[in-house]
Amino acid sequence: MADELPNLSGGCHCGAVRYTILEPPLSVQHCHCESCRKTTGCFYNTGGVMRQKKVNIEGLDNLTKYRTSKSFEIQFCRTCGCSLFAYEDGESEYFYLNLPTLDGGTYPGHPREVESHAHVRSKAPWEYISDEIPQFEREGPGEIITEIQKADI
Repeated sequence: MADELPNLSGGCHCGAVRYTILEPPLSVQHCHCESCRKTTGCFYNTGGVMRQKKVNIEGLDNLTKYRTSKSFEIQFCRTCGCSLFAYEDGESEYFYLNLPTLDGGTYPGHPREVESHAHVRSKAPWEYISDEIPQFEREGPGEIITEIQKADI
């Protein structure tokens, strides 16, 4: 099914940064860590692990960066503030795409078995996870974790 999906597009709220994904995410994490909560203003952030060469990005000059730790950087639109991409230092092939930024809330085509809740030990005490997606106290399978990030956890 995933191989039959057309290229999917998305972007920031104002449209200054646009992207097209050429394949489904390799894995998807709903990350409940405090950093994701603080940078999104939501209980969790949904990131898809993507191959950099399989995502075409337009409007790169309108992206700005913010380091959430010594090993992790998010990129967001400098006009509307929409968080779009995240990069782990030391990882040159893969990055995270903020999947809710796909146009129309389109399903990105990943197999459901590669989706998980990560860092649930850090979730807000009053957050209740009610779905049947696997939960992991720390990182989930398929998450981008380098030795630099492991030292921060």
